[in-house]
Amino acid sequence: MINMEPILQAWEDFARNLQPSYRLMDVVELRDHAKEILEEIAAELANPAGERKLDPQGNTPAEIHADTRALSGFTVDQLLAEFRALRASVLNLWSRREKTATWFEVEDMTRFNEAIDRALSESVARYTEAQRQSQNIFLGIIGHDLRSPLSSINLGATYLMRSEQADSKLIQLGSRMFASSLRMQEMLDNLLDFVRSRSGFGIPLQPDDVDLAVISEHIAEEFRASNPGAVIRSEVVGDVRGRWDGARIGQVYQNLLGNAIQHGANTPVSVVTSAYDGEVVLSVHNDGPPIPPAMQKDIFDPMRRGLSDPVHSSSHKNLGLGLYIVREIVAAHQGSIEVSSAEETGTTFTVRLPKLA
Repeated sequence: MINMEPILQAWEDFARNLQPSYRLMDVVELRDHAKEILEEIAAELANPAGERKLDPQGNTPAEIHADTRALSGFTVDQLLAEFRALRASVLNLWSRREKTATWFEVEDMTRFNEAIDRALSESVARYTEAQRQSQNIFLGIIGHDLRSPLSSINLGATYLMRSEQADSKLIQLGSRMFASSLRMQEMLDNLLDFVRSRSGFGIPLQPDDVDLAVISEHIAEEFRASNPGAVIRSEVVGDVRGRWDGARIGQVYQNLLGNAIQHGANTPVSVVTSAYDGEVVLSVHNDGPPIPPAMQKDIFDPMRRGLSDPVHSSSHKNLGLGLYIVREIVAAHQGSIEVSSAEETGTTFTVRLPKLA
């Protein structure tokens, strides 16, 4: 490529303006894989059917460039800007050439743009994946490290509740602290499950012979005890025994029932577990404010929830990770979950689980 050096210099100058203020980069770092990206594009223009240039791990120059830019502190916008500048630099040099605008020159320019777009797509995809993995690691560390101080709070609360020297106010305080620590523990468990599922490992299961009649009534009784004013109706129809992870299915009941109580506006909540041929269906219903239709399609995704209908989703904005974890647990059991919500019929979450998942 005749004009390689002017293009590389333009890339270097542009990258120098983008580099993080806390870290000055040398020429090698600023030019980082620009030459390899251009050589790959030039080879593609010369021979469209030629083999691509890969490193021993099978990475393209654009992907390696994304890795190094992420480590150097570049944002994805700055990464995009580099490729825009590279395209502009090449096309500018191309326009200065004396040419007759023949059909093959136009075709070469089109193929060049296609090659740049492909390299850009590879680079952004790799950068995005690296950022997602970093976020998952960060969340996992937080979730793990918070367990120790939370355990200390739990022990302190237990001491206050059981201390013979404590008066009624301290015992009540200890009881509230203990309940809050259990709630925080549940949030941390959800966070770690969220990170695990987003990392591709899925929700771990320990299947066993389980009777959902026992689990559903136990969870309902727990909520009755902790919510004295709530009306919770629990019903079991047929033989609801099967092979599942009992603790995980308990999480499903807990999250759906807790969600129904929180957003049910003090209306009665019903939990129905029914047996059908080869599957069990559990539904949790309340007559509170309906979930906006635009929000229902993303109700199980905490990263998208509310974005589809930010104006009308305020009453359901505090759903946390619970519904996401429910969906992942159900999916791990080869089941399905859906929601229906309307002013006339209320809100119902319906879970279908094969008896032999």
